[in-house]
Amino acid sequence: MKKLTLSTAIAMALTSHTFAFADTLTNRIQQLEMQNRAQEKVLQQQAAAIAEQQTTRAAETDVNDWYRHIEMFGLIEVEASLFAPENGNDESDITLATVELGIQSKVNAWIEARASLLYEQNKTDLEIDTGYITIANTNITPLFLTGGQMYVPFGVFETDLVSDSLTLELGEIRETALQVGAIQGDFFGSLYLFNGDAQIDEKNRIDNWGANLGYAHTTTDHAWAASVGYLNDLGESDALQEVVGNRTERTGGWTASASATLGRFKMIGEYVTASDDFAAEAFSFKNQGARPAAWNLEAGFHFELMGKKSTLSIGYQKTREALALALPEQRWLLGWGIEVFDKTALKLEWARSSDYDRADGGFGNTDDSVIAQLAVEF
Repeated sequence: MKKLTLSTAIAMALTSHTFAFADTLTNRIQQLEMQNRAQEKVLQQQAAAIAEQQTTRAAETDVNDWYRHIEMFGLIEVEASLFAPENGNDESDITLATVELGIQSKVNAWIEARASLLYEQNKTDLEIDTGYITIANTNITPLFLTGGQMYVPFGVFETDLVSDSLTLELGEIRETALQVGAIQGDFFGSLYLFNGDAQIDEKNRIDNWGANLGYAHTTTDHAWAASVGYLNDLGESDALQEVVGNRTERTGGWTASASATLGRFKMIGEYVTASDDFAAEAFSFKNQGARPAAWNLEAGFHFELMGKKSTLSIGYQKTREALALALPEQRWLLGWGIEVFDKTALKLEWARSSDYDRADGGFGNTDDSVIAQLAVEF
């Protein structure tokens, strides 16, 4: 039997102790790793539960606290005007030209409601101007549906001047309608239906319709837009309703508009016309059925004056066969506006309007007007 030396015994003892220590340390590390994985899993489950609770609370907040999403808006315009007719005495006045108060609410991810009140001194008593509901969610679908009292999308009527354009005077239409459309990138379009105020062949039903198609693109230094629209009865416009009344046939209408902003310069063009002649007994011009039309051309230059945003504009507008609507045959306009304070603008406008010639049934007069307007948006 071989005897162990002292050194051999010590070496064996040390080796045996090291193996035992290493095995114990490995087991402890494995146990710690298992514990860490278990704790991490528990934390993940807790985080998921908290996120679900937050989502549920947010949804409940959206449903129960819809009033928190209500926004109010408004516009007040005060005007001082001077009217100088070619024949007759000058007239001047200070009027509360516009008071508009509105409210809108993003009720949830799909529903938005909007309503507005309007008052125009000497023109419109306080009334509900618009009120409609829109169903839309662009994150899911480009389609939208709007129903209620609205200004149907027949014409754009954009202007930087004080006075309404003659295209608006001829073609603006406010009706209770149903509109379905889509917005895809820079393109948009819609179809709409309504029951107009006039009755054709004494039938009271939903048989008015229109369509529009457009494109709008904006970058940091330029923007442009264009649109076209059709309406199956131009006689339903706010201006024509009182003139043409009930009839036996409809007369359609077309509109086209375009605008471009290049740096400091801006151009606007728009055209509205009936697609055919009205019956002479409904709306006539020179003893024949009238085919009214109006167009607007406007150029603007944007600049800063004393550190304030300012715009200088010039416009030319014209109508055709619109004598019965008391619209001028042509109008020149020159305007200047400046943002004196935030959301507060001061505008000045001079306009020269020319009546239809006597040969067309008018008086051939030329009238001048000057308007100063202070407008506040909120």
